[in-house]
Amino acid sequence: MTYLNFLESLVEDAGKLAMTFPQNMPSRIKGADRNQVVTSADLAIGSQIRRRIRERFPDDSVIDEESGAVRGASPITWIIDPIDGTSNFAAGSPLFGVMVGVLKHDKPVAGGVALPAFSETYVAEAGEGAYCNETRLRIKARGDLAQQLIAYGMDIHPSEISLDCRMLAGIASCCRGIRMSNSIFDCMMVAKGAYGGFMHRRNQIWDCVAAQIIIEEAGGMFTDMNGRPLDYSYPLTKTADVFSILACGPDFHRTITDITRDQPPQ
Repeated sequence: MTYLNFLESLVEDAGKLAMTFPQNMPSRIKGADRNQVVTSADLAIGSQIRRRIRERFPDDSVIDEESGAVRGASPITWIIDPIDGTSNFAAGSPLFGVMVGVLKHDKPVAGGVALPAFSETYVAEAGEGAYCNETRLRIKARGDLAQQLIAYGMDIHPSEISLDCRMLAGIASCCRGIRMSNSIFDCMMVAKGAYGGFMHRRNQIWDCVAAQIIIEEAGGMFTDMNGRPLDYSYPLTKTADVFSILACGPDFHRTITDITRDQPPQ
């Protein structure tokens, strides 16, 4: 089974739909976490993506950030984030994306990301490589972390600000500069080679799967911030789990994880 063409069409069309919505659109907070917001665009895009997956792959399971999980009979699970960076999108920022990942059992096997404001579509499939607008992506050895831009995603949780600040200080002392869109944009800049790495301590499964397969098929590494593999086993039970992530070139992975391991919670 090849997913590349379907995923490319799926996320590209979803991105086009996102661009039909007005800037500075109303949003509402989901639950008690003020970092998590949703708009009518998230709901419309998620509905479009789910409909197309059901039409093409009716036996597969689906997890959508906004509508929840539906169990299917096959070993395949589709992981949907209709808009990653909804706070950016709702404020009129172009730093947002559409994400769809595919798991077979607990392994990422394909993924697609659209950055519609930049007219960029990223797709990858296990063993088939990663592509941006049909150009093959290859993360090359970059050598010195001190010459790299590193992105750090950060939600505002008052009890965790001191830990994020220590993390930022440790990374900033070893790189050229810190960038922060707090969205999939940053991770795709790693896939393109513009950034040396991206990390974020608080993610859910829909933030991870598509990004992981794209980074890995481009030649990078995608782990938690301590360098361990992410656990997607029984994915329909993982919708409330929190994952830290580190995406980077293989030559920076050890250096960055040495820094992050030295920043335990207090």
